[in-house]
Amino acid sequence: MSRQAITLNSLTSVTDGGHIIYLFEDYDRYIDNALSYITTAIEHNHHILFIEQAGVYETILEKLGSSSLADRLHYLHYANNIDYYGSRGDFNFQHIVSHFEKITAAIQQKDYSLRTWANVLTWGEHNELTIRENLMAYERQTADFVREYGMVSVCAYNAYEISASLQTGLIREHEYVMTDTEFYKSPLYKHQAAEEIIFPSLSVQRQLLNEQKHLLIEKEAMQMANQAKNEFIAMMNHEIRTPMNGVLGMAELLAATPLENVQKEYVATIQRSGKTLLRIVNDILDYSKLESGFGQLLSEAFSVRESIAETLDLLIVAIRNKQLEVDLSVDPDIPEILVGDDGRLRQVLLNLLGNAVKFTEEGKISVTVLLIAATSDTIRLQFTVQDTGIGIPPEMCSQLFLPFYRADSGKTRQTEGTGLGLAICQRIVELMNGEIRIDSADSGQTGTTVTFTAAFGAYEDCL
Repeated sequence: MSRQAITLNSLTSVTDGGHIIYLFEDYDRYIDNALSYITTAIEHNHHILFIEQAGVYETILEKLGSSSLADRLHYLHYANNIDYYGSRGDFNFQHIVSHFEKITAAIQQKDYSLRTWANVLTWGEHNELTIRENLMAYERQTADFVREYGMVSVCAYNAYEISASLQTGLIREHEYVMTDTEFYKSPLYKHQAAEEIIFPSLSVQRQLLNEQKHLLIEKEAMQMANQAKNEFIAMMNHEIRTPMNGVLGMAELLAATPLENVQKEYVATIQRSGKTLLRIVNDILDYSKLESGFGQLLSEAFSVRESIAETLDLLIVAIRNKQLEVDLSVDPDIPEILVGDDGRLRQVLLNLLGNAVKFTEEGKISVTVLLIAATSDTIRLQFTVQDTGIGIPPEMCSQLFLPFYRADSGKTRQTEGTGLGLAICQRIVELMNGEIRIDSADSGQTGTTVTFTAAFGAYEDCL
C-alpha cells in the first residue's frame, strides 16, 4: 500500500501515520474519545482494530449500533489481549509483535485502510520494568510499519495504573502524547460542530507536544532535585544531631563534676554552642519540610489561652532577668476550645515572643488575641505581639520574612539566630489560611508590632 494522505475529518489531513500515546484519567471521557475516534475513522472508510476488555468493547458496540453507522459495524475488528496473553502466561516483545502481525494479517490482505486503538494494560504479575521495555520496544519496532501503511495507532494508558517514571519514558520515546483534554481537541476527535472549529495541523501539534515533553522533563528533573535536596537535609540533620546530642550529654555530665571557674566557663560555652547548632539544624529541616509541602497541620482540640500561657512560661526566666512587664489580653468571645494544630501555633508564638524578649531590654511586651470572624465551622483569630524594644527600620520589615535574612546581618551583630524563624512562621501561618506582617514603631518611638491571622475549626461540643 502506498503512503497517502489520510483524512481524519473535513478540516484536517495527516500525511504520515504513527503511534499516538494517549494518557487518560477519566473513564467516561476515555469511552467518549474511543467512540469518537472509531466513528471518525469508519466515516472515512477506515477499518478499526479495537484491542480492549470485553466490557468496553460491548459498550462501544452498543453505542455504534444505535448510531447512523449500525450498518457498518463490520468495519470494527476486535481482539481481546487479556484472554490471549492470559491463556499463554507469557508477555514478551517477540510475542507481542507476532500477535500484532497475526491479528492484522486478514485486514492487510484485503488492502483495507487500518486504524488501531489499544488499551495497554498490565497483564499478570509481570514486573513493570519488563512490561515497559517490551511495550516501548514494540512501539519503536512497529513505528516504521505503522508509517509505511499510513496507519494511526492509538496506545491508551490509564495514568492511574502506571508509574510516573513509565509515563515520563513514554513521553520521551514518542512523538505524540495526548491527555483526555488534548485528545478531545485533536483532529482525531469528531466534534458535533466541526465547521465551527479550526484544528491545528499535526506539524503544529508536534511542536506543541515537543514543548510539552521538555516542560514535563524539566518539571520531573526539578522534582527529583528537590527530593534529593530534602533527603540530603534529612540525612544530614540526623547525622549532625546524633553526635551533637552525645556532645551535649557529655558536657552536662562534665558540668556536674567539680570544676574550676574557668573550666565551668568552657563547659558552658560548649553547651551553648551545641544548643545553637541543634537549633540551626532543626530550623533548616523544618523550613525544608514546609517549603517542599510536607509540613502538614494536625487537627486536634486545644485551648488558645493555655497555648499562650504555657509559651510565656518557657520564656519566664529571660522575662524576669530583664524585669519586663507582660500584658495579655484575650477576647472573651473566643471559644475556650478550638480545633487546629496546637504545636504549630505554639511554634509561631514562641518565635515571635522569643524575638520580642530578645530585642527588648526594658519596658513591656503585649499579647492581644481578637476574634475577627466566626461561622458554624470556622473561627478566625488575630494575634498581635508588641514590644518596646529596639525596633526595625521600616524598609527592612518586608524583607524579614525572606529565609536567612537578618536585620543585624553585619559582622557586629549581637544576637544569635539562623534568620529562618520568621520565614517558618510565615509558612505556618499560610498553612493556617492566614497572613502575617511586621510594623515598626512610629518615628520617635521604639518597638515592633507583629500581627498574624489564623483560621481554626469550631469544636462541636461548644456549639
